[in-house]
Amino acid sequence: MPAVSHVPEDSSTASDEEEHEDHPCIRWGGGNRMIPTLVFYADGIVTKDGTLRLIGERYHLAYKIVRTESRLVRSILTVHGFHEVHPNSNDFNLMWTGSHLKPYVLRTLLEFQKVNHFPRSYELTRKDRLYKNIQRMQQTHGFKHFNIVPQAYILPSEFQELWSKDFTQNCNLVQSK
Repeated sequence: MPAVSHVPEDSSTASDEEEHEDHPCIRWGGGNRMIPTLVFYADGIVTKDGTLRLIGERYHLAYKIVRTESRLVRSILTVHGFHEVHPNSNDFNLMWTGSHLKPYVLRTLLEFQKVNHFPRSYELTRKDRLYKNIQRMQQTHGFKHFNIVPQAYILPSEFQELWSKDFTQNCNLVQSK
């Protein structure tokens, strides 16, 4: 099976201007602006616009889904002309995973291959880790620069602190009345 192409097969005969005059879903990037980035539209699943499918087909775009079942992702990619390859295949443009990848897998990716997870992204996507990181930034760089979230507590580890502060505030309210 030939490797998945990230540029059109006929790119050697097409001028750069012709090549870049595509569907408005495509944004060109990379060092020589030869790598297309596809902008997905949620309406793509219900639209009757058949040109969406031509995008993935023209560039022979492929995806694989590993360790998860993502019917919506699969539907969106199919509507945009991607074809699915076996989870063991290396001929893909997008790998959609249900978990974080090992560093050795990330190191083997080619320039045009993309994944939906990157190392330690849970530091941003888990609310408890995000809050701890914001607290650390407040201590390091000052509260005024990172006053972006209300006071919060991570339970159960900070239950005692929450209870004592809440209890103290309630007692003060009762005494002031």
